[in-house]
Amino acid sequence: MDPRAGVTPSIRNFAHAIDRQRQALERIPVLDAQRADLEETARALDEAEAAALAVAAGDDLGRFAAASRAISIPLLRADVLAEEFRIYESRAAGADAILLRASAVPQELLTRLVRAATSTHMAACVACANADEVARAAAARAPVLAVEPALLHLPVPPRTLVLALSFAPAVRGRADAALDHTLVDAASFRRALSEEDN
Repeated sequence: MDPRAGVTPSIRNFAHAIDRQRQALERIPVLDAQRADLEETARALDEAEAAALAVAAGDDLGRFAAASRAISIPLLRADVLAEEFRIYESRAAGADAILLRASAVPQELLTRLVRAATSTHMAACVACANADEVARAAAARAPVLAVEPALLHLPVPPRTLVLALSFAPAVRGRADAALDHTLVDAASFRRALSEEDN
């Protein structure tokens, strides 16, 4: 059976949501699909004007899909994927972006995985640990590079967005967005915004 069967393109643009030309840093809350109040928390973060949301789905794509239906902002599946059918299942569950790791697969497969995400209008965020992996992600035409804060000095190809895999004050001005595991609900997100403003 074709893994693309019944998969509709994403209409929520993750790359656009985080692209502020580094004028501001989008802090993206990261939630676990296992939390009991996932849908309510996702909806509250959407109402608090988070630019996007990340959810680690694990094997629970049903709860991931429910969270996706509850929000209007783009949703990143925060699990590292390495198989093409996982990209299509993620999109079928409502993902607008997926996470790949440059070191996890051969170049040809990385290119195919990025292309599969792009074909469904999802953003492929490719995690890189060194300059060689950045070059591999660039060759695969990844729209978003994902790196640890300590690696933000690596040169990035033009027109490529940068997602820090964790938040630290030093990522401001050097990344477009950061995954932030401390933003566990709307209250913590609003607190973080008010601290940014002060």
